[in-house]
Amino acid sequence: MVRLARAAFVLAVSAGLAALAVPACVVSSITVGADCPIDDDGNLLIPRECCICPSPEACPAGFPKDVTVPDYCRPDCPEGIPYECCPCPSPVWCSRGVPPDQWDFPDYCDQFDGGTDAGSDGSMSSLCTGGTCVTPGPASWKGPMSFWQGWDIEAPSCPEDTPILAFEGWTAPPPPSCGTCKCDAPEGTCKLPETWTVDSQACPGGGVKTNFDPPTNWDGTCNGDKSILGDKLCGGVPCVRSITISPPVIEELPCQAHHIGDPEPKVPKARNGGPEITLGRVCTSESALPNCIEAEGKVCVPKPPSFSACLYREGDHACPEGWGEKTLLYGYVDDKRTCAECECGEPGGGTCSVKFRLFSDAACTVVEEDSNISTGMTAPCKDLMPGTQLSSKSAAILEYTKGTCTPSGGNAEGELVLLEPVTVCCSAPVT
Repeated sequence: MVRLARAAFVLAVSAGLAALAVPACVVSSITVGADCPIDDDGNLLIPRECCICPSPEACPAGFPKDVTVPDYCRPDCPEGIPYECCPCPSPVWCSRGVPPDQWDFPDYCDQFDGGTDAGSDGSMSSLCTGGTCVTPGPASWKGPMSFWQGWDIEAPSCPEDTPILAFEGWTAPPPPSCGTCKCDAPEGTCKLPETWTVDSQACPGGGVKTNFDPPTNWDGTCNGDKSILGDKLCGGVPCVRSITISPPVIEELPCQAHHIGDPEPKVPKARNGGPEITLGRVCTSESALPNCIEAEGKVCVPKPPSFSACLYREGDHACPEGWGEKTLLYGYVDDKRTCAECECGEPGGGTCSVKFRLFSDAACTVVEEDSNISTGMTAPCKDLMPGTQLSSKSAAILEYTKGTCTPSGGNAEGELVLLEPVTVCCSAPVT
């Protein structure tokens, strides 16, 4: 059994403290006057050099400032906390899970957050200045801990209070921004009617046919090639009784395809072949988090600038109650997705309308027939007076509307590999 006792016999050790760099308490193994842990027989349970002030009377001016306490005297004291401000410097001091009732802290211990009070379970307590008070998560989750997320070029090191990097991963990249595929209007022309067939019988023809075609690549101006005289006979009847003219033809080149919008990620590629994605760092500590004095049942998580208090767990999970800010990270990201090339189908849907004229004179002044003909029409047959003289012809484009092409492609293609998922759930700070 461990007990703390103060005997009537007080050792006068003041002179000794001034003389020793590490004063050793003059403690009898039979009769002890001490504020240090002893057993029922009065034996000191810690090294003698760890018992600096065996009683208040031994240190009337307070804890001596010129004393250096060996590190092995204070294995459970947080770093930076003076020995006299640490109620449980080693397990034997708080063997019942609580510090001694008569522990009297110097006033200056208040400045050392986390070292001047203890919870009922023997764990350290804190005013949580500069930290965040949060409720411990379920046993299946790790933490609470400090969490940072942002561009990896800006990633800070783990903070001093949580120096261990427990996990580092990346968010899933979005699909590449491929924009929208579009096809430009095709370059093309409307070709004038090329086949002009005169027939010796009325429409739909069936008699002797005579060629009245214009020259190749005709521009439609007055042309007297292959004129037919009115008295010319074909099979005993006038050669001219009707004429059939082929409709104009549209000839267009393939459409040019291109993207509308941004077809590539604006930021450079990052590691693992993916587009730039945010990095997440989970930082922990080997030491247990102190309890929050101002928030019962909560612990104090260090919260340096840009860090959050969070839990984490391997796999993809729903966040526990009270930890609703979820971030899913992956230890391995390999993004091989790219934007497919844009393509265009064949041009279609264009229209062209042409007016043609037939003349009985070579100068294209005496009109015998004029009419309109458009693409898509069946070659029209026009009846003429028997024996009409056809000396010349002309044609002109009235209207040409270019066709269109149907775009395709431009979608994201390729494989995205995401491995080693970890769920991070963060809590809003307690105010």
